[in-house]
Amino acid sequence: MNRDRDVQQLKIETEGYKDQYAVNYQSKKSLLHIISWVPFGVFYLMPPLFDSGAKSFDYQKDLVLSENLIPIRTKTENEKFLFVKKTGFDLDKKDLKFTEIKYKNYKKDKKNKYKEVDSNLEEINFDNTIFTESLNNLLVEYKYTDTINTIFKSKTNSAYVSANITKLDLQRIYDVEAKTIMSFIKSEIEIEWSLLDVYGQEIYSRTVTSKSGDFSYDYYKESVALMVVDDAISTSFLTFLNDDEVRVNMKIGEEKKIPELETIVLAKGENIRNLSDAINATATIKVENGHGSGFVVSNDGYLLTNFHVVANSKEDITVITKDKKEYKAKLVRQNEELDLALIKVDGSFKKHFQISSAKNYAMGDDIYVVGTPESVELGQTISKGIISGDRENQGVKLIQTDASINSGNSGGPLISKEGDLIGVVNAKFSGFGVEGIGFAIPANTINTALYVN
Repeated sequence: MNRDRDVQQLKIETEGYKDQYAVNYQSKKSLLHIISWVPFGVFYLMPPLFDSGAKSFDYQKDLVLSENLIPIRTKTENEKFLFVKKTGFDLDKKDLKFTEIKYKNYKKDKKNKYKEVDSNLEEINFDNTIFTESLNNLLVEYKYTDTINTIFKSKTNSAYVSANITKLDLQRIYDVEAKTIMSFIKSEIEIEWSLLDVYGQEIYSRTVTSKSGDFSYDYYKESVALMVVDDAISTSFLTFLNDDEVRVNMKIGEEKKIPELETIVLAKGENIRNLSDAINATATIKVENGHGSGFVVSNDGYLLTNFHVVANSKEDITVITKDKKEYKAKLVRQNEELDLALIKVDGSFKKHFQISSAKNYAMGDDIYVVGTPESVELGQTISKGIISGDRENQGVKLIQTDASINSGNSGGPLISKEGDLIGVVNAKFSGFGVEGIGFAIPANTINTALYVN
């Protein structure tokens, strides 16, 4: 390592553990340091009293690393896949700090001499995109995200992680005699982590404070701020992933069987005879942070929808019908495995869908989807398609269709031209260059799943 008033960047790899980043930092030698370059007189074999320039700096002979290595636990076969649900990078000014520290104070851990300074941190591209990308890269690296089977997610095989950065302190350590030349950067970060099921219901949460390694400004240049934040996020995430509570809830086990319930008898009204009747019996299900679709299945106020539509708003469900009437609804029953929910309003309906106990569709049949795509203003939108296939995921049977299905259609009816209920719209798969793949839960599974008749 050349004595050049530079910082040597080091990366330490230990099998089975997270990489460590460190620097070897040059310090100025004492004036009493002796070298032997003066070739004259009595000092021919003796050095002068001091070196000058870059030669007066030298590296540490020993570098002490943290003993707290972070173990890497890659996904095992009996653990769920993990996906990013939501990230947050919204910090108050007081929670986003830039600290400058003289190396001698840093070395002696004199925190009372650390200096917080005004900076242009707001100009650094810290945003949720960076955070989400960093997290997704970690999930792929540690094999927690299924990059091959990307369509179906179920409560049995999948979970989500959400994270919110609540504090960030970037620290620049420098030598007072070489301030513009010799410095390195590290960060300390506080992140609130949450483990969620596929419906966004929180299973476990924990706040983790972590530190990054040391990164040479000269080595990483303009990207150094993002590098130290990314490293701190990685340390924080692995710490959360190693939490015993997280490990327990990540295991794939036998799902609890729904106890046998008393059958709810749905009061019969007039059957739906055509598409016009079907549209009138379809409703918008409005919840706290969005909306879905649903449909009437009795004349005394029972409606069906997807469980994920109401999962995080059980106490605040509003049903909006075709004639713009609004009803407060309560969740009566749910089946999380099939993503079905039965809700009840205080109202009556003349016509409603009949739930068939037998399969009533075939490949290639023309079908229609009714629901509220994208916006509440688009309630009772109808689109046409065909039955494209029968699928199965984790024991759950699904109908595949090419009908146009968008955000908000979840929970709406999949019907025939005569208005017969074929299925409950469940999900839409869309990605780069892929459109027109939707799924529905077959109607003949509803009675058994929710104990209704």
